[in-house]
Amino acid sequence: MSDSELDLRSDEELAIAAKTSVEAEGALLSRYLRLIRYYAGRFANGGEIDDLVQEGLIALLQAIPEFDPEKNPRFASFAQVCICNRMRSFLRRESKVAAPAEDLLEELEAQGEFVDPDTPESIFAAKEDFRNACLQVMAMLSDREWAILQCLYDGASYAQAAEKLGISVKSIDNAMQRIRKKMRAVRSADHSDES
Repeated sequence: MSDSELDLRSDEELAIAAKTSVEAEGALLSRYLRLIRYYAGRFANGGEIDDLVQEGLIALLQAIPEFDPEKNPRFASFAQVCICNRMRSFLRRESKVAAPAEDLLEELEAQGEFVDPDTPESIFAAKEDFRNACLQVMAMLSDREWAILQCLYDGASYAQAAEKLGISVKSIDNAMQRIRKKMRAVRSADHSDES
C-alpha cells in the first residue's frame, strides 16, 4: 500500500489495518506524533518532554491493537485517552512532580474539542522526521533494549516484561532510561542540525 493510499484512509481504517500492516502502523504513528508532542508539552514540568513523547508513542502503539470500533467508534478519542493516561502514569511513577494538568482531558472536552494540530505539510514533515528518528534510535539499541521495548510495545507492564525476560524490574527501568537517553541524543542531534 502506497503512502498516498494510506494518507487517504481514516484513523479508524488505519488502526484496523495497522494490526497486520507495518505501513499502516507507521502512517498512524506519523499522524499522531504532533498530538503526542502537544500533550507532552502540556504535561511536562521541566525536562521530561522527551520522556513523555516516548511514553505517548508507546501508549499509541498499545492503543492500536486494543482499538475496537464497536466500543470506541472514534480512534482519535480512544488514542488521546490512552496517551494522556500513560503520560500521567509515567509522571506519577517517576515521582518527579505531581502529575500536572490532572483534568486536562476534561478541560479540553469542556472546550468542545480535542486539539488537532495537523496540516498536510506538517503531517508529511512529521512522518519523515519520525521515520528517520526511529531508524537512528533502533540502530543504537542493544539486543536486550530492543527485547524490552518489544515487550512494552506488546502491552506488558515493567513487571511482566521483567518476568518474561528473566530480569529484574530495575533492569527494565534502567534499560528504559538508556533508551530515553538515546532518543534524546537523536533529538538533540536533529535540533543542532536545524540550527
